[in-house]
Amino acid sequence: MKSKKINLIVLLFVLSLVLYFTLKDNFKEVVYELSKVNILIFSIAILTFIVSLVFKSISLHIFIKEHQSKYSFKNIFKLTLIGQFLNGITPFQSGGQPFQIYLLKKEGLRISDSTNSMIKDFISFQIALILISLVSIFVNTWLNIIPAKPHLTWIIVLGFLINVMVLLFLILITTAKKFLLKILNKFFNLKLIKRIKIDKKRIIDGLENFYDGKLNLKKDKKNFILAIIVNLINLTFLYAVPFVIFRSIGFYKITLLSSIITTSLVVLIGNFIPIPGATGGIEYGFISFFRVFNIPFSILTGAMLLWRFVTYFLGMLIGFVTLALKEGVDKKCV
Repeated sequence: MKSKKINLIVLLFVLSLVLYFTLKDNFKEVVYELSKVNILIFSIAILTFIVSLVFKSISLHIFIKEHQSKYSFKNIFKLTLIGQFLNGITPFQSGGQPFQIYLLKKEGLRISDSTNSMIKDFISFQIALILISLVSIFVNTWLNIIPAKPHLTWIIVLGFLINVMVLLFLILITTAKKFLLKILNKFFNLKLIKRIKIDKKRIIDGLENFYDGKLNLKKDKKNFILAIIVNLINLTFLYAVPFVIFRSIGFYKITLLSSIITTSLVVLIGNFIPIPGATGGIEYGFISFFRVFNIPFSILTGAMLLWRFVTYFLGMLIGFVTLALKEGVDKKCV
């Protein structure tokens, strides 16, 4: 709980700095642009984001059904919303999955089964993220939608490499049972570790149960490929949100294709910023990448604020309400 409070303080502090430096020179102009927002079109932006969450939930549901076929999609969707809140207040979006596993345990799913489902879901998401990023980079190179700029190119390369490394690490976990057990045994045999009272058997048994829970991607090819496709659809809707938001402000020069390509690169670099919600870096990325379209700065800033509200703050707010209303959950665990 203490770490969550620290994360919130860091988030609010960084957010305050972002808002200050973003609005200090053109506050009135940004407010004016926001006052012109078409509420109907903006509502479509919110709906587009919700549809992306629906597909995100479908992906997780695919793997949960392997262990509990009668687990309802309604509960999975609630789980996804709660994850939005907890991921939003923790660095590297790391707080959602552990609590989701806790909730699944409360609802009768073994920890090993829910953990396996979460890992397979995350791997399928990472593959979809990398695939859509590769396509975006290829199409952008071909059509020159975003003119090449050295500082942006290096950020894209770094973001891509980090996401690939995360994927490779996850695949290593799923395939290297003997290797991990060997490393653990060497770790437990260290003199320093022997002095600390650690239940070695419990940890090893937990790892064995973890691998016994059908964590075999080769045997789950159909579900795994289906989940990748579902996550590609999820990300496509997510990356289309700026396209709708710019139209709600009355700016029509951003096409659906340029929105998907540009936002995919923004999200790619945002994944490795160690601040809750990638606050600061994600806003910088949005403004830096979309600025190449010669958008008036007041419109660009207004669009960025609306985009962050829809895809970050609104998601966290809905997730917080969902968690608060969920029965039988010890809120102290959050």
